[in-house]
Amino acid sequence: MKASELKNKGIKFALGEKEYELKLNMNTFCELEEVYEDLNKAFDDLQKMKIKAIRALIYAAVKVEDETATLKDVGELLGIKDLERLGTAINEALNTAMPEAEEQLGE
Repeated sequence: MKASELKNKGIKFALGEKEYELKLNMNTFCELEEVYEDLNKAFDDLQKMKIKAIRALIYAAVKVEDETATLKDVGELLGIKDLERLGTAINEALNTAMPEAEEQLGE
């Protein structure tokens, strides 16, 4: 699958007192790559639910909507109790962004 095949749909998540949208699109990938330097490594670490990877992806989503956000800002807003909820949100965002099986077969 290519990044261009991803749907431009996201899921809403709350962080602190604000709500953001986690979209797996080119902007989010660019921000994630900026932090991680290697998207494959980032996604490997996300599958392993590594805290650094979760923070990086949430930061990437926030940064797309708020240019002033920093990695440290996002880290300050994240709590251990948020990890399970955000892990679920990340999985939901991945499922939302993936092309439907019949769309893949039909094209």
